[in-house]
Amino acid sequence: MNTKDVFGMKIIDKNAKEVAKIAEFEFNVKTYKVNKIYGSFGNPINKKYYEIDPNTIISIGDYLLIDTTVEELSENTLDKIPKAEQNDLKVNEAMGKTVLDAEGNTAGKVSNIDIDFDNFEITNITISKQTSSFGKKDVNVIHKDEIKGMGDYVIVDKVFNGETKDSEKEDKKEDESNEKVKVNINID
Repeated sequence: MNTKDVFGMKIIDKNAKEVAKIAEFEFNVKTYKVNKIYGSFGNPINKKYYEIDPNTIISIGDYLLIDTTVEELSENTLDKIPKAEQNDLKVNEAMGKTVLDAEGNTAGKVSNIDIDFDNFEITNITISKQTSSFGKKDVNVIHKDEIKGMGDYVIVDKVFNGETKDSEKEDKKEDESNEKVKVNINID
């Protein structure tokens, strides 16, 4: 599921009470497992957070349903989302990170992260790179197995430089060579 679609989703407890809205996910950069979910509540000036264990999630659809109560969550209210521990990264911190390909070239920036909520793990990252001043972007989806490392940068085990452009050129040349033109010339 696309994380952009999930941020802001309402969290409902087992007593059918609205608890919070999804504010952040934290995952391990080695295993890609989601280990914490943070829900925010309150007004923008005095916002508070709950840390939600992914194991308490019953289901996710239009809402996130959890097997705990707002009273249980209130025992550990946070004033802010804590810094990620070593080997952990927050999804919002990963967004916008520069992605380097296997040859050390810039492949783009992380524009989205997909999460499999059945297994609570990151499955793919989407990389976008602006290719023209008119706003055209190259978009590539990278499976977690193609990621070599995540830290200040994201390094992937793939080469992007010209990959799309070369294949498009080959397709265009092939289309041009297969075209046949029929011309009728009538001379009176």
